[in-house]
Amino acid sequence: MNRQDRRRQLSDLTKSDAMYNSFPSDMRAATELHRQGRLKEAADTLRKITKVYAEHPDVRVAWSNLGATLQGLGKVDDAIAALKKARALKPDHPPPHHNLGMALAQQGKLDEAIESLTRAVELDPNFRDAWAGLALVREQTGEIPLAAECWQRAVQADPNAIEPLFNLGNALFRLGQMGDAAAAFQGCLARRPNMPEAVYALGRVHEEAGNHDTAVEAYLAATRIAPQVQVAHVQLAGLIVSIAGYDLAKAQGVADTYRQTHPDSPIVPQLYARLEEIAKAAPAAEPLAETSAEG
Repeated sequence: MNRQDRRRQLSDLTKSDAMYNSFPSDMRAATELHRQGRLKEAADTLRKITKVYAEHPDVRVAWSNLGATLQGLGKVDDAIAALKKARALKPDHPPPHHNLGMALAQQGKLDEAIESLTRAVELDPNFRDAWAGLALVREQTGEIPLAAECWQRAVQADPNAIEPLFNLGNALFRLGQMGDAAAAFQGCLARRPNMPEAVYALGRVHEEAGNHDTAVEAYLAATRIAPQVQVAHVQLAGLIVSIAGYDLAKAQGVADTYRQTHPDSPIVPQLYARLEEIAKAAPAAEPLAETSAEG
């Protein structure tokens, strides 16, 4: 039976034992549509499921999935209504609280989002995605220490996940906790060697700590791993200019290395022009004083 026939059958179903037995397969059909990116069809199917199986004990799952699908379609108001329905059907089930919190955050209702996401992690302290969502909202409200705590809980919930660990490192960096931030980024690289974002982030830690040589190495590595990511190129160029302020020869050497690695970079001519300006503005070295010895 093709999907069109299955959806037609779904619309014709009546409440019966046989109909209830079809709930899992109908949910799988909706999930497959969502997986394929056919969100409108998935939403239409889920709406039918919520009507046909209104009395089914697991219909809350359909409401929750409908909310997530509508959110993907940008219909945030409708998504929130569906997710509130899912939450009301089973208030002690964590996913609707999480999904509702993310939809509320998308709508800019951050206090309500925090309340809903907090409830999700209260119900399931190991709910990684809910901790991550709560961390993101805390970042939006400027509560970086609380965001860092939430990222830490997300890491604890899933120690092998890279994204929460990387975001924890970023939060710690913003808090000025450079040693802990470096450890987080190094942990990312242990899980995913040559992760360009983590290599670059380590460079930022070293630059902030005044370890310019190590930072240069990290930025150069990041530009080699992911040459299309411009932020590392820009940050490296800025650091080279900073180095030129106290060691022009070293800055020119790093610039030469960068040019050899990325000869076609539009930053190269700008960088050399800036170094030339710095060289011209540098005070001339004072001549050595002559000494004479009396015989």
